[in-house]
Amino acid sequence: MPITSPIPVLQGSKNTVLRSDGGALLLSRPHEELRIPLVAIERVRAEGRSVTVELTAAAGATPAVRRVGGVSEAAARAFADAVNRALPARSEEDVAVDGSDRVVTRVLTESPAERRQRVFRWGVLAVALLIVALALTFGIREGGIDGFMLAVATLLGGAVAAVTTAGGAAGLWSACRGWYLTRHGITVEAENAADTPSRLRTSGTYVYTDTAGVSRSMDAGRTGAATIQVAYDPQDPARVVTSRSGLRTVGYVLLSLGCLCFGLAFTFALVMMHITA
Repeated sequence: MPITSPIPVLQGSKNTVLRSDGGALLLSRPHEELRIPLVAIERVRAEGRSVTVELTAAAGATPAVRRVGGVSEAAARAFADAVNRALPARSEEDVAVDGSDRVVTRVLTESPAERRQRVFRWGVLAVALLIVALALTFGIREGGIDGFMLAVATLLGGAVAAVTTAGGAAGLWSACRGWYLTRHGITVEAENAADTPSRLRTSGTYVYTDTAGVSRSMDAGRTGAATIQVAYDPQDPARVVTSRSGLRTVGYVLLSLGCLCFGLAFTFALVMMHITA
């Protein structure tokens, strides 16, 4: 029996989410997702800022429960009332089964894109903390107004060095990936997602279709073109790049290389200035 009543999505603590999905409840956690059919639920209880999903169990057995804490009290009550109304009717003659056997658990693995984003965020945080620590160290060591100015100069110089170095390295990596996919991937035409010709220049979203017939979207920037050529990895069709001409690729590589060299040289000069100060 599907859930037809409006049911709120419960946002719990520790990135836990409980929501309805047709004839089941989905309990999402950072590394797993549980699908709990309504037929496996005995009842749902709202207990302050927590919701407890009690599963069916044989007579005399202790029922298994799934609990989500840190939710809104009002949302918890509305969620419990709506789900309890949607539970399938059971007669006294029905034999209770262990609801745990009907719960399907799916392990959520981190995609390569998510892993790169996580590494990038931690890298940015580590570099920022290092720059702040160096600025405070140099400023305290020098003391006075000179120390304050030195700390500010360290913060600004460190930020410039970090941004240019990271930008140059990212540009070279992107150029290498584009070179590889252009030569070893599959090149197709991607169409602008704009619904009218007048919106072509304001839309940077393009849609392409892989060999399995799946339509995928990508952000190529506001090129204004109705179609562009893109190349994707046949093993991972979501890994896609915009095809560039040879001259544009060379210019992109030279620009990235220049940023990388400038960032490294600026970092070296900054370090030597503080060592010899």
